Amino acid sequence: MDFSKLAMMRCTVDDGLARIVFTNAERGNPIDGPFSAELRALVSHLAGREDVRAVLITAEGRFFSVGGDIRGFAQSREGVPDIVRTWTADLHSAIARLMRMKAPVVVAAQGNVAGGAVSLAAAADIVYAADTVSFTAAFPALGFSADSGSTVTLSQRMGFSRAKRFLLMSETLKAPEAWEAGLVDYITAAETLAGEAEATARRFASGATLAYGGIKQTMVRARSQGLESQMEDEAQTLAAIAGSDDAWEGISAFMEKRKPKFRGR
Repeated sequence: MDFSKLAMMRCTVDDGLARIVFTNAERGNPIDGPFSAELRALVSHLAGREDVRAVLITAEGRFFSVGGDIRGFAQSREGVPDIVRTWTADLHSAIARLMRMKAPVVVAAQGNVAGGAVSLAAAADIVYAADTVSFTAAFPALGFSADSGSTVTLSQRMGFSRAKRFLLMSETLKAPEAWEAGLVDYITAAETLAGEAEATARRFASGATLAYGGIKQTMVRARSQGLESQMEDEAQTLAAIAGSDDAWEGISAFMEKRKPKFRGR
């Protein structure tokens, strides 16, 4: 994929870490057709690369993302349903792949997050937020129901009842409230946000990628399978990963009382 052709974001990959930066700061990094299409193509590409062992998502400007581009909807009442179907086809695919890819995903929200962008952030494995950031549900305030996987990602992070209240009441949660609700994992000062999120992403990029992927993928399935099926899924996933170079390195390092050097295979 030619990263130079991206218009709504930029991406670099080095030493196992893919950095995605939303760059449409002037408009608040809205979710629209071009954004959704670019994110789907980019995430699909990164998910297939063996050298990508962690993903860090950040944004430029005052907002991480204002959510859906309402101006795009306002152009034609009759066209709104088709716009929704088109945009969500790409956006939902991107979010699903972020959740299922082996590489852990870290989000660092430097500015406010609204609507579908809250779900996009919640889909990450680790979420950092500056202490000044707010998260806004937004959907019913516009007469919309939720999309972007919100009913899944928010329920998984906040619990079913708390997520439903957040959405139905169009709540705005300040960073400490979002942390208490489970929507955010770490709150930092704005000036330390980038460094702390980068450190975590770098830790993942040098870690046991296959093990991370196994944990992510079995946890995605945990809510849709019965107990016995889920435990068998865990056993089969672990058995497959246990034969990897990284698993043997982990065993060897433990026996030799040294720090393991994982290579992601």
